[in-house]
Amino acid sequence: MAQSDWVNIFQEKIQELGRRDRWWIEFDNNINSTEPGWENYIRNTFARFCCSQCRHTWASAQVPVLFHMKLNALEGRGTVKVRCCKQECRKCLTPNLEQPQVSEENITVLMDKLMLKIRKKCYKENVGENTTRFFIAGNIDGPHESRHCEGCRLGICSRGGVSS
Repeated sequence: MAQSDWVNIFQEKIQELGRRDRWWIEFDNNINSTEPGWENYIRNTFARFCCSQCRHTWASAQVPVLFHMKLNALEGRGTVKVRCCKQECRKCLTPNLEQPQVSEENITVLMDKLMLKIRKKCYKENVGENTTRFFIAGNIDGPHESRHCEGCRLGICSRGGVSS
């Protein structure tokens, strides 16, 4: 899905919160640790990948998505920065980091979970956890391969210690 799909789903979910603050979401491939004043949230999702060199495709249920969020209550504005971790093809000798393709259903689940974190971390609400599970479409070939995972390199992947 395109970044515009992420933005549209995010805006729908923000509207459902019923807050007066204006929020926006932006993609930032440079975030990797919490900056002062920002809250972070890391969540793995399921995604598909396609190698730009050999066209090999694969799926992974261990795709970290890093969110940084900040509410400026005085200005009535909130910002969420997103980084979807990439993976490399295991078949190519000099692979590129490939962008994950996350389904609309899984973006929606991510946004539902993000809304709970915004309510908890930015608005200090006492909220429960969203137990909605991600949709896994198709088979996942073998174990997580840390040497091909950008999230493992950044130290944010929950499977960072596993290699094959």
